[in-house]
Amino acid sequence: MKKLVLLFLVVLLNTNCAGFKNPTGSGSFNKNNLSEIDGTYKNISSSGTETLTEVFDRDTNIFAFLKGGDNKYDKIKDVKLILKIINNKRLNVKIIDSDNLLFDKNLKVKLKKDGFLYLREKQFMIEGIPFVAGGWNVQKSCFTIDKNHNLQVQLNYFFYMAILVVIGDAKTTNSYFTFEKTIN
Repeated sequence: MKKLVLLFLVVLLNTNCAGFKNPTGSGSFNKNNLSEIDGTYKNISSSGTETLTEVFDRDTNIFAFLKGGDNKYDKIKDVKLILKIINNKRLNVKIIDSDNLLFDKNLKVKLKKDGFLYLREKQFMIEGIPFVAGGWNVQKSCFTIDKNHNLQVQLNYFFYMAILVVIGDAKTTNSYFTFEKTIN
């Protein structure tokens, strides 16, 4: 039984469920222009439905210290995000609230041939007991810059839930957001 559980965990951790088979739009990045991502961005998307801090938090759990359930992001809505590419494998993210530094970390990224910069740190979450009464979730993110130099983010969210293996459901959702660049 232990070998079966271990095999399941190895397969589960190596499975790439929330993949980006066909990212929407065309990525604009290559090795020579990665610095175009450098700048300060508004935290709230142009549609007003998503914040950039939520994107990074879901992938890296950077705001684990905040309490308050679903409304924990209300405490940090008016922050600024400063992105700076270090190299084609690292992106520095700073989150500043009224000149107070809340977060400063170099995140792992990967530049792919499709012109998108992929956040390598994906959030893997287990809910309940998988296959018995629960499942797992994976979120991944990729970035590019549009013609107006705004940050475009694509999120893929995969989740699987089951009750006694008999009833199982797996879904992948895709979301697209644009965050306005405020300072070059």
